[in-house]
Amino acid sequence: MDYEVIFYRSGKTSEIQNLLSDKLSDISLSLNEVYAAVSPKELTDTLSRSVKRSRLIFIAGDDTGKQGTANLLNKILRSDKTDISLKELKNGDDTVCCIKRSGEQTIVVLPDDTENIKSVLPELKSNLSDIYDLEQKDDDTPIPEVIAEDITENIDKQMSQVKRVRVTPSGSTAEKRANSILSSLKTTIAILLILAALQIGAALYLFLTQ
Repeated sequence: MDYEVIFYRSGKTSEIQNLLSDKLSDISLSLNEVYAAVSPKELTDTLSRSVKRSRLIFIAGDDTGKQGTANLLNKILRSDKTDISLKELKNGDDTVCCIKRSGEQTIVVLPDDTENIKSVLPELKSNLSDIYDLEQKDDDTPIPEVIAEDITENIDKQMSQVKRVRVTPSGSTAEKRANSILSSLKTTIAILLILAALQIGAALYLFLTQ
């Protein structure tokens, strides 16, 4: 499932984007688009377009003053309507994250602070998994002990069936001895060829002189 991120007056866009992209992939969520808004009008326009494309939108940024993210969203989303639900995720007594829902549409409001976001990420992922029936990925699952033993046993059996050939390292004494024997054999053959040539020459001489 894809989601979009809108940054509103955020100073940590890359850090938050990387954090969300990394951690939310664990529940099969993929970042599709990222936008930035620096004014209430830009935020309103960007959000209006995003809700037409995506069921899940994250808005991260400044939440201070009358033009903070939460205050603006209350006006933009008209949160007094009964069909919009609100859930707050807290770190201690402080509200860190707000999950606003209307039907299949979910808007998650996050602070401009990666450490605070990290503190509620497990709970946020759990909520989103429940909302959209997402499956938690677990790529670090260890191999069960029984399976590991079976693998080891199969490897041992395969290795025992392999014909082993002993290889003498190059430059060893055995190799030098073989080279010496080969050299002597070549010398002997050369001497025999020379003697044979002399005998043939002598025979020809005797034949011609008689």
